Amino acid sequence: MYKSAPYHAMKNSLSFLFFFLTTLAIAQHSHSELEVTGTARLAIAPDTGVLNMTLSQVEMQFGDAINGLGSQTEDIKAQIRKMGFSEDDIFTDNFQVRKNIKYRNNQQIDSGYIATQQLHLDFENTVANIRKILRQFSSGATEFDLNFSFKISDPLKETVQDRLIQLATEDAFRKAGVIAKASGTELKKVTRIQYGNSYNAPIRTERAMMSLEADAMKVDGFTPSDLVYNATIQVVWAIE
Repeated sequence: MYKSAPYHAMKNSLSFLFFFLTTLAIAQHSHSELEVTGTARLAIAPDTGVLNMTLSQVEMQFGDAINGLGSQTEDIKAQIRKMGFSEDDIFTDNFQVRKNIKYRNNQQIDSGYIATQQLHLDFENTVANIRKILRQFSSGATEFDLNFSFKISDPLKETVQDRLIQLATEDAFRKAGVIAKASGTELKKVTRIQYGNSYNAPIRTERAMMSLEADAMKVDGFTPSDLVYNATIQVVWAIE
């Protein structure tokens, strides 16, 4: 029986579609993958302390407020040098001068100017250093707000990051082995690795509790919590 051209075209199209779907199914089967996420978590005791100081000076004249703040800053730096720390380890920020506005009987009163500045000093986190800092400033003439922060140094941070990557990778490979054994599949080569981390842990801050009596000087509340770091890594295997 004679078949029309459209009939043959449709038959050829259906044959090609069947071949394409079959080939696609085989290709998908031959490229089966297993993706596993490895995780790691480390709690690290901070090796670096940061002394944070906020200075302020109130004067009626703008220039006097700045000069007074400068005198306070020099006094603090002198005390830091006296403790044996380097002035190169001191850095300043948040310097500002603003009007010292007060209110009395719902009326605004101009009370001169207030100059403020923050100083920070990094030091090795030891009880001896913290005790030395508190003892020094407890007898100083300059009054200021003081607190301590705790973090890890750059060399330790690099070591921690390397260890996190190692642990997360080992965790991914361990999990993949368990899954492959339980499912009766075989791990072939690794086809893709993606690393991610949540490395920036918060800096712990503790407020200084100072005793003004030298013989009673002690460090209370200065056992900073460990800083917790996390990392994840995605590893993809070809399996069969």
